[in-house]
Parts: sequence; C-alpha cells; structure tokens
Amino acid sequence: MGVSRTWWVILVVIAACTCGARTECGETVQISFLTSVHDDPACTKLSTRGVTLYEAAKLFAEIQNNKTDGFKIEITVLDTCGSITGALKAVMKALVWADISCLHPPHYLGIIGPDTMTNAEAVHKVTSILKVPHIVKKASISPYLHSLTEESNSYLIQGILKMIKILKWKSFTLVANVNDENDDDVQNIAKKLTINAIANNLCVIIHDNNEEDYTSHIIHIGKPEEKFFNEPKNATILIISEGNLKDYLNRMNSSNTILLLEDSRNVINNLEWRVKNSRWWAPNNGFGNYDAKELKQVRWLENAIEIYVKALKAICKNKKCKNQINSLDWDHMVSNVLMTHNVKSEAAPKFLDLSMKKKTSNLERLGGIIVRQNRTQVYWGDSKADEKEKDVTEETEKNHRTPEDNGDVSRMFRELLKGENEPRSGCAIAVKEIEMLNEKNKEATQILVSGMDDNEWWTMVWTVSGIGIAMFLLGILAVYVIYANVRGPKCAKNKNHLDRDISLRRMSNDRELPTTITRNQRALRTPQRRGSDRSTISEKSV
Repeated sequence: MGVSRTWWVILVVIAACTCGARTECGETVQISFLTSVHDDPACTKLSTRGVTLYEAAKLFAEIQNNKTDGFKIEITVLDTCGSITGALKAVMKALVWADISCLHPPHYLGIIGPDTMTNAEAVHKVTSILKVPHIVKKASISPYLHSLTEESNSYLIQGILKMIKILKWKSFTLVANVNDENDDDVQNIAKKLTINAIANNLCVIIHDNNEEDYTSHIIHIGKPEEKFFNEPKNATILIISEGNLKDYLNRMNSSNTILLLEDSRNVINNLEWRVKNSRWWAPNNGFGNYDAKELKQVRWLENAIEIYVKALKAICKNKKCKNQINSLDWDHMVSNVLMTHNVKSEAAPKFLDLSMKKKTSNLERLGGIIVRQNRTQVYWGDSKADEKEKDVTEETEKNHRTPEDNGDVSRMFRELLKGENEPRSGCAIAVKEIEMLNEKNKEATQILVSGMDDNEWWTMVWTVSGIGIAMFLLGILAVYVIYANVRGPKCAKNKNHLDRDISLRRMSNDRELPTTITRNQRALRTPQRRGSDRSTISEKSV
C-alpha cells in the first residue's frame, strides 16, 4: 500500500510539472527550503524555530543578492507541518513552482531539508527520479542526499573547562533547565560537561530541584529563570549561552557574582526584528517570540545556502552556464564543495565572549576564549576577537601569565580569584545517583557522582590497600593448609613399610596380584613354586 501510494504521488508530481510547462526558464536562481513552520500535522501550531528559519532564509537571500553579481537568488520556503504528508505536499509545490523543464542549474540549484531524515527519505523518493540534490543534516547513503555536518557544541565544553581551571574550582553544581522536549542542545551540553568534568577529577553535583544541591560554585546552561537568582546566596554563577543574554542579565539584581560565557556569534543583524514582526504571527497577538538559542540552526541554514552558491560559481566559472548543467556534474560539484566546507568548519576557531556582573551592576566584558580543535586560549581586555584571531591562535605557548599577574584583567575579576583561592570543602556530601536530562524514550542515564576531599580519598586508598594485602596473605595460608593435608604426614625412610603394605593387601581384591613386593614381604611368605628367578607364580595366575 505504501509503495503504490508513493508511485501515485510521483506520477501526480510529474504530471503536475509537465502540464502547462513554461517554454522559458526565469532569470532567478531558485532554492527550495523545506522546514516545519508549524509543529503539528494540522498546521495550526506555530513554531518559533520555524518562523525564525523562515525569516532567516529571506534575509540570507537578500544578503547574497547584495554581494553576488550575475544572478539573483530566490529562496522559496515551504511548510512541511512536521509530517511526512506535509513534506510530500511541500516538495510537490516546490517542483511545480520551479517547473520541471528548469530543474537544473543555473535555474534551480536544489532543496534544503526537510528537518528529519524520515521526511527527507520520503521526499527523496520523488526528487531522486528528477535527480534533484538535497542538503540534509544527517548522513545518508542515498544518491543526491548530501550531509552538511551540524556544528558540534564541543567548543563550549572546552571553554567551560578552561574557565573552571582559571577559577580553580574542584567542584560545582550543574543546573540545566530543559523547558522544551526538543531542547537537545542543553541536554547534550549538560551530559558532555558532566562526563568530561568527572574525567578531570572534578566533583559534579547535579541540581534536582533541591536547594541543598546549591554550592558556592554553580554552572548554569542556557537561559536561567528569574527566580533562579534568588535561590543561591553569595555564589559564583557561570552561565553558558549560545544566544544573547546580556540585556536579560543586566536587569537582574542578585547577591551572586555572575560570569557569562557565550558564543560571540550571538547577533545576526535585523533577524530579531524580522522574527518579531513576521507575517506568521497573528495581528492581534502583537510581537512574536524570538529565541536566540535557534541561532545554531540559523547558521546551519546559512552554510547550506552558501554551499549552493559556491558550487554554482565554481561550475559556471568553467562552463559559463549558458545552458543547463548536467545533473550528474552538478551533484558532484555540490558534493565536493560540501566536503571542503565540512573540513574547514571543523578546523575553524570558535570565539566565546566572557563578561562579569556583581549584584546591581551591569555586565562588564573581561575578554574571551578562543577554541581551535583541542586548544583553548584566553585573552583579556577589550580587544575584539577578530583582531586577535590571527595572533592568539598561533601564540598558545607564548602567554602563560596567570590572570592575577596580567594587567589587562579587570580588578573585579582579580578580587574574585582571591576569594576563590580560599579553602573549601567543595564537594557533594554523599554519593548521589543522578537521573540525567535525557532522553525522548524516557530511558534515564544513571551517573554516579562522588564527593570527597583529599583526606577521605587517601583514607579510602589505604583502607582498600590494607584489605587487599590481608586477603592476599590469607589466600597464601589457605593454599598451604590444603597442600599439607593432601600430601599427608612424612615418615622415616623404610619405617612401617611392612604394616602399610599388609593393610593395602587386605583391602585389595583377592584376584588382584600385588605389583610391588618388598624384601620384608617376601621373607614372611610361605614357600611357593617358582618357574623362574624373577617371577612369582600363584595357583590362580595364568
């Protein structure tokens, strides 16, 4: 039933595309973007992420057209409503609007999306016949499906560990509020941070809505709720954000010291205004919602558009694009450009901004952290990250001055470091079984986080070592006792041999002939007939 329905859809698409086809292709270069503007199959529930991506696609098309000569980019956004049926309807619209006679470069470059691989595979059954390329998030072995790697959040983990090292923390409370079931980024960051911190011999206390879990050192992932700042007292809170939280945190009054570590790429000009004023929001609802945490998805979309544009420039440079490009040549060009992008993206440095706030003051910029593969470098002062990019990434070994000795470090931050050097117990009181923030299938990942200071640690080591040595000695003693019992007592040479041999002879069967005869035994026997000098023959022998 599913196969026949798929073929029926394909025939409908082809018929729709061929009927009334235009004889000439337009001058614009078209890209189709399939995404879930609505979250439900009924297309009634608007998605903040979907609206943000819709407006971002329109913005990026304008940016490309302002810097591109020779052709105009047009990005058509089609709503899949988060379902397979919606994705199939969306791709049918895309192909009909593009015209089947113009489905090759330079007129039509391809499709971006859909969001999930299930929807992508369903749509691909239609587009693969027409040899239309897709750029998707997940790897696939299907032809014409190209995987654009999503940006890893490992650079955030490295930046956090660098800050923990600077602050000289030995333990911290981890807080990660997940308000959305699809908030995978916060979950992944919390899980990776916990694993890496334990690997670095740090004590991690996972906050589970218990005020006793708060310590003087707190790491909060994502945007904190307003009530959060009233719960801990006089603590140092390190907030990790992929979006722009500066204005939000400046409004907060708290007795705690706040450190903000966030991605420097947290602002895309005009995007927030576009999202809040999008036509998708109902007029009577006023401004719509804008969530900066969606910028990671926005950057992925920007990269996908950039790959298509770069591939078009590269192939038109050689073939001049006077006629439509062969679909196989175009697919190879997209694949090559995408692989090059993935390699460069992996090696590209990531920049994090570091700011600090005490009580009622506003955030003060302290500097930043540059993460490049497995290296992290901290720079202090008001200099911008792009000014430091060429120098700092190559000077990892040159700058080893501590923040206390660095004149560029804020006085407020130096005072904080002096307070952080004070001795603290700093770890969880007891071993806690933590139910990690995970998973959609409700399976909990259990992590044991132990808390103990140095004295408790060495006491445990010596106790375990002493028990091990004692058990080893007991084992040797037990082996010796067993060996002695099996071997039996030793006797003097040739003593009591006669008694032992007589007892053995009585226990043996009358039909058996003893195989070993000692001289004493032969002396006590009655005379027997001998057929030879070396053999003893009885009446029953054969």
